[in-house]
Amino acid sequence: MLIKITNMKTLLLFILTIVPGSAFVIPPKHSVATGRRVLKDNGNNIPCRQTVVVSSAKILPIAYTGASIALLNKAVKAAPQTSKAEMAVLLATSALSLFNLGPSDNENLTGAKRAYKKTAPSVAGKAKQERQAALTWRKVVRIKIVGQIIGLTRMVAAKTTEGVMQGGAILMGSLVLFFLAGAGRSRHDGEGAWIPIPSNVSTMATSIDATLCYAAFVASRSPVDSTKFIVAASIYSVGTAIGALEGIPKFLKVLKGLV
Repeated sequence: MLIKITNMKTLLLFILTIVPGSAFVIPPKHSVATGRRVLKDNGNNIPCRQTVVVSSAKILPIAYTGASIALLNKAVKAAPQTSKAEMAVLLATSALSLFNLGPSDNENLTGAKRAYKKTAPSVAGKAKQERQAALTWRKVVRIKIVGQIIGLTRMVAAKTTEGVMQGGAILMGSLVLFFLAGAGRSRHDGEGAWIPIPSNVSTMATSIDATLCYAAFVASRSPVDSTKFIVAASIYSVGTAIGALEGIPKFLKVLKGLV
């Protein structure tokens, strides 16, 4: 099912659904949405509340697919009066949201929940290390998801090029924070197995994301027709497009699993 998201209010509803109450306090199994239904009593309609359990595995793909569609729609509508550099930013981020962020964050969130369930509170030894790694992974995955949703929301809702690039900076900034908060040493796979990222790989990924974050920030502070904007926006677009391409195999695997 495709959902078209055209304003900030809709994406904020996704955030509230994914993160009930707090950015870092999420139920271990499901996000919960409350709806309304109508009961009949002697012919009278009586509205009442009904709790609907919605799996996070369904919410995240909808959120990221919606953001991707919204950015693509924004790029198409703005084509006549938008610079090629900004068009590239919108299209690359749209592809990143669909092909990379959706599948990877879905797997990350699933792995975080499984790791949390598999480990028990401990005060010493390897069990303590495993529990701490699970708790850290659970925290950083949520930091990443919330930051990315905020960044995508900013890009979709932006009325100016400056706002679009600010959203890009927030998006990449959340990835930097993800690694700085301990994602490398606490990484778990989709099954909840603790598989740390080698320190050199983690450092390289952090440096790349920091470069893209800075490029987006510089572009947001530069005149659209300036060389500085074109160069900075192009760096962001190329890096983001590479990230989108890297996510295609996992995206296709997810699609295959749905068939």
